[in-house]
Amino acid sequence: MLASVVACGPPPKETPGAVAPRRGFAGAILREDRVTLSRGSVIRAVGVARRWIYAVTADAVIVYDRDRRAWLPPFPRDGGFDPSLVRAVAVDPDDDSAWLLTSMGAWTLQPLTAFVSRAPAGGTPARLRASSLEAVYREFPSLESFGRLLTRDDASLQGFPVTAGARAPDRTEVWLGTAGGGLFQVDPLFNSATSRPYGLAVSGAGALARAADGIWIAPASRALEPRLAVTFASRDLQQWRWLDDETRRGFGGARATALVVRGGTMWMGTTRGLFRVPLNGAGARTFTPMAGLPSDVVLSVLARGDGVWVGTERGLAFLDADSAEGRGRLVALGGVAGVPVRALLATGDTLWVGTDAGLVLRPPGGDDQFVRPAASAAQPRLREPVRALASADSSVFVSVRDGVVAFSLRSGAWTEPWPAVPWRAVGEVDVLAADARTVWAGGPFGVIAVDRATGGSRILRSGSDLPDAVTGIVLDGGWAWIGTLGGVVRVRRSTDGLVP
Repeated sequence: MLASVVACGPPPKETPGAVAPRRGFAGAILREDRVTLSRGSVIRAVGVARRWIYAVTADAVIVYDRDRRAWLPPFPRDGGFDPSLVRAVAVDPDDDSAWLLTSMGAWTLQPLTAFVSRAPAGGTPARLRASSLEAVYREFPSLESFGRLLTRDDASLQGFPVTAGARAPDRTEVWLGTAGGGLFQVDPLFNSATSRPYGLAVSGAGALARAADGIWIAPASRALEPRLAVTFASRDLQQWRWLDDETRRGFGGARATALVVRGGTMWMGTTRGLFRVPLNGAGARTFTPMAGLPSDVVLSVLARGDGVWVGTERGLAFLDADSAEGRGRLVALGGVAGVPVRALLATGDTLWVGTDAGLVLRPPGGDDQFVRPAASAAQPRLREPVRALASADSSVFVSVRDGVVAFSLRSGAWTEPWPAVPWRAVGEVDVLAADARTVWAGGPFGVIAVDRATGGSRILRSGSDLPDAVTGIVLDGGWAWIGTLGGVVRVRRSTDGLVP
């Protein structure tokens, strides 16, 4: 009898003791409706069937469908199953399922039914074909001699050590897992390899930025990482790219804190300065106090046509368009000098600045003059720390100590539109995102999504619904992307714009 089953879809009729799929507010949640994306650059074990390619990471099992040339949603840690305990993958030739072997027994994975279940006690069936890197090297010794030349990233020319491998049962083909380079599809006869990346390059996300057809994810490392790179994920999670620092210094080993993409250039704020990174990966440049920033610790970034505003731990700075291209100078501004600047937003020609000393504005034509909103005298909360800003339609949303307040650009009025919303359920609001229907707020304890029309709210909690503290939110049509220190969660939004 099966001791435990991770329910990821309708249970097979013959599965005894199956657990019903998780349910949310609007019925059954399909696996693709809420996908947790973790580090995929470090592969611990590989198994190859006729149709499926199985790769095990510390946080999930990722599966590639060779027939459809598509990735399945990953199988994460859940229901007692811990991918970090898997030491080898064995493939069942009868149905192409995977047996995930641990020191405490085995689990079986059926891609077509999307079920991970504990295998019956006892020895593994004799028909299973266990993967082994040693067996691959015995059959194709040239692969070992080629070493990191096969597992080299074409852009950075960095090679990665091989950690696992398996041979295809029905063709002359090998799949290799690496520490830092992810998965490679190898032709052992011609000693050629194709990179097949999936997932994040690092264990956590420091910030998110929207792309035309997906999202950019800036790195946040929780420990030593073999590869600190920015990750691109397409909206359908089928196309992936890991963008490295061409100096191979991993962007100084810093944690990303802010990310903006504009005009083919990525501006990434980190705990060790501001990085200007062309999306082709070449010619990255670092801005630090040596280049005029008030501090190494960048907290917020706003890119505009005339240049880039940079909020730091010790004030605000501006790179004009010429200096952004490396031809001008960096001008430090004194209006908010010495104050941590955690959020930047532009509405027309007005700059909104969220600081630890409250909300500050740079009005149109004000040159370098920064003033407090006129309402701050009557609303002392606007003089308290402002950690996040967002705008949608004609409204600006400002996080304050005990909630979120709104400003109407049309009427010039400040309101507290949803006094009953439990904002503090997510802790300090560090991240805000908004669109025509909803406002989302994120913090160390999770995310709360609010219906702007009704004030109804739903919460995703860190530790259960989300891997860790929230660092970024991007609302992308029918999807919401939530960055955390433990990875990224892509959630399909329900008809009201919230989460199911």
